[in-house]
Amino acid sequence: MRMNRLTEAVLQTIGRHRMIDAGATVIAAVSGGADSLCMLYVLNELRALRRFDLCAAHLNHGFRNEADGDEHFVANECDKLGVAFYSKKVDAAGYAASHKVSFETAGRALRYAYFDELMQAHENSVTATAHNANDNAESFMMHLLRGSGLSGLSGIPPVRGRIIRPLIGQTRRDIEQYCRDRRLSPRVDLTNFDDSYTRNDLRLNVMPLLDERGGTGAIVRTAQLLCADEDFLQAYTREVSDKYMIVREGCAEIDVKAFNALHLAIRRRLLKQALGCGDKELGLVHIDSVVALAEKNYGGKHTVLPGGTVATVQKGKLILRQGNLNTDPFVFELSCPDEVKDSDQ
Repeated sequence: MRMNRLTEAVLQTIGRHRMIDAGATVIAAVSGGADSLCMLYVLNELRALRRFDLCAAHLNHGFRNEADGDEHFVANECDKLGVAFYSKKVDAAGYAASHKVSFETAGRALRYAYFDELMQAHENSVTATAHNANDNAESFMMHLLRGSGLSGLSGIPPVRGRIIRPLIGQTRRDIEQYCRDRRLSPRVDLTNFDDSYTRNDLRLNVMPLLDERGGTGAIVRTAQLLCADEDFLQAYTREVSDKYMIVREGCAEIDVKAFNALHLAIRRRLLKQALGCGDKELGLVHIDSVVALAEKNYGGKHTVLPGGTVATVQKGKLILRQGNLNTDPFVFELSCPDEVKDSDQ
């Protein structure tokens, strides 16, 4: 059988981003919907050509009445293809309640924990998720409407660690056409049509209007351009960090004048790196409060950040310390001569 156009495009995406090594095991995350079912069949077409092993993973969230039916459907599709099938049932609603997060956040956390579990059990493995070009555009728009920076506007990466996204360059329309051409009957999740969810509202009510004006394609191209810029800024920040900083756990000390000589974008990124930014409550307003503290350079002034970090200025140093103000700091020193100052200043 001649290779389908979408399959050829996915093959190019896999090669361009070096997603799958020969001899690797690809764990396809399959919910049973059109995107993941298409991905399962495309990867099955390519596994001999690219010389990788293929299995499928399905997480039953136990939330929808159709959840068990979805699991059985995916199991049957895998059986038709001769693909090993793994599944697990979890209480996503219970997880959401106990962790005080949304159901969507709970589901994502449980899914990726399951993927990690399977990858630990399979040597030289990656997990393939079925994110597509429309998902990428929607993610961009969601972050744009939240006032995100470059990181959020860079879109969904084709590869993130051991997570790969072979369909990231394909539109939902092309994926649905592939399913029709292959006479596949994917499962339909009716919650996808509930526009009380932010992403569904965007997908159902906003994106169609933007698509009339070239929306998805233009947004994805913009995200790719911003991703390159973000990669450069991240790399430059790492260079500055590696050259001028000594990082130790618990505390940081930065020469205020040297810090203030850097471009604002680099100062923010250095602070994010120093603070770890693992606390979701830590936002731009908190980062900029530390920037402002350093700019004023008044000894004894301090600000308390979410997560318990205290930023203070003492004797010409900006000190970031976990806990109280009187703990002796470890050194986190930045000695910044002219050559590391941003050329645009």
